[in-house]
Amino acid sequence: MMMKNLKNAIVVVLLLSCHVMISYSQASNKVGVPKGRIENFRFTESAIFPGTQRDISVYIPAQLDPSKPACVYVQQDGFDPGSKFDSIFNLLISTKEMPVIVGVFIRPGSLSPQDNNNLVRPNRCFEYDAVDDSYVRFVLNEVLPTVAEKYKLKLSDKGNDRCISGCSSGGISAFNAAWQRPDAFSRVYCISGSFVAFRGGNEFPTLIRKTEAKPIRAFLSTGTKDMENCAGDWNLLDMEMDKALKFSGYEYQFFIKEGYHCGSWNNLFADGMRYLWKDWPEPVKKGTCAPRIQDIILPGESWEPVAEGYPFAHGPACNSKGEVYFTDCSKQKIYCIGLDGKVKEFISDAGICNSLSVGSKDEIYTVSSESGKIMKYDTSGKGVVYAEGFHGQYILARPDGGLYVSEDASAHEPGKIWLLKGTEEYLVDSGIPSPRGMGISPDQWLLAVADGHSHWVYSFEMTTDGKLINREKFFYLQVEDWTDDSGAESVCYDREGHLYVATRMGVQVCAWDGPTQVILPLPGNRRVTGLCFGGANADYLFAFCGDQIYKRKIKNHGIGAFSSWIKMTKGQL
Repeated sequence: MMMKNLKNAIVVVLLLSCHVMISYSQASNKVGVPKGRIENFRFTESAIFPGTQRDISVYIPAQLDPSKPACVYVQQDGFDPGSKFDSIFNLLISTKEMPVIVGVFIRPGSLSPQDNNNLVRPNRCFEYDAVDDSYVRFVLNEVLPTVAEKYKLKLSDKGNDRCISGCSSGGISAFNAAWQRPDAFSRVYCISGSFVAFRGGNEFPTLIRKTEAKPIRAFLSTGTKDMENCAGDWNLLDMEMDKALKFSGYEYQFFIKEGYHCGSWNNLFADGMRYLWKDWPEPVKKGTCAPRIQDIILPGESWEPVAEGYPFAHGPACNSKGEVYFTDCSKQKIYCIGLDGKVKEFISDAGICNSLSVGSKDEIYTVSSESGKIMKYDTSGKGVVYAEGFHGQYILARPDGGLYVSEDASAHEPGKIWLLKGTEEYLVDSGIPSPRGMGISPDQWLLAVADGHSHWVYSFEMTTDGKLINREKFFYLQVEDWTDDSGAESVCYDREGHLYVATRMGVQVCAWDGPTQVILPLPGNRRVTGLCFGGANADYLFAFCGDQIYKRKIKNHGIGAFSSWIKMTKGQL
């Protein structure tokens, strides 16, 4: 009886889909509805997915003006003639419910063995379910240029002019492409998306809640009897996506339809295209962001470039005036970003130093893993050797004049943290695999130490004499699915009690009780290796990303060794 009911339900869904597709096919055959054409070719020259082969179909509308960049629609799993999507395009373009659009339908790749007795290896799960940027780079750097050249097309490169779609694994692939590159795809049609634990897709609802909202408009659907297997329950995870998108204020539509996996793929397509392209060419707007993100960012403020051309800009810190200092090992110099936003040279022959810290009287300390020297510079730039024999990665000045130095692990020695007090030196911790940036809490009794080779930032209690006790793996960072660690580097606290960490995913902001609540990506999803507060009111967050330096005005305020004791307040969940 159960199998009979299942077959009947599938027949009903198929009949409904066929009725909808036939209706659109008939409408597009009316006089005055220009008909686009479908071209097909085989693509075998991928460098991103080497050795793979796949078929690609291209819809070219009759209304295409070769002198103007056309909008772009990309679909996973190729073109199904039975779907009549080309007929829907014909109709919606003619009624101006969609712009003139070139459709690119891409089959997943496969790898053929040299021995014909061996099984062909499918690449679909690897390409579609991965939550890195490999597939979107494949589309942008390999497929679309090939299509444009092959058919002499001018394709728009603006995310606002592009839509990407898919069902099941193709659905999560579409959403992930927009998530990774909202500048390239702003509109997503996703049916029965596989936001399950194949390759980390189950993390998406969490990432949406924690990450600053992106300019993405989405149309999603799941079935009441959607798929369920070892990776998860598609219906439940798609509902989690619905709640997460709502929580972060995204512009989207979500439907739960009676039926099975991908059952609404065809019969929702026209409505999905109407919704996704409504008001075009007005740009898709960013979501309003989750409440904890709104605690940090200011409306209308975003990352703005400060400077470039400093390939190893690293280890930044600000003084009591809000001026930001940083090192560049490649140039062996120390620079200062003034309150006017201009970069000027501070020390012309600093040698190779890894990072710096500003003391309670605005003096500057540097540490070098190469020379082992700790230098001290006064505000005029006059320097003296403060200590030797400390091959540190990061240095942090305490309010009482002491210094912490973090040393990376070696082949024979674990990572170490040293405390220097005048001529005295103490090994205050040993065992963190890769201790990096350090920060002291506003109430000056807790020390945070990032571990560059895990997803942890450790927390210590500082005794009154600066020793470290009660070490805990306390702050939990998000890690990208395709890497093994967060890549944490410098850290800093704000006056309000949040901990900011420079990571591969951008700036991660942790709550007072440990978890990451906020992720602020940088332009181009750049890795952040250095960060600090600065500006006259210490309310600009500076982020160092390779040779690029950015800043952003936020609601909160920085502190340093020059700051007085500040009472901590409890954060919110």
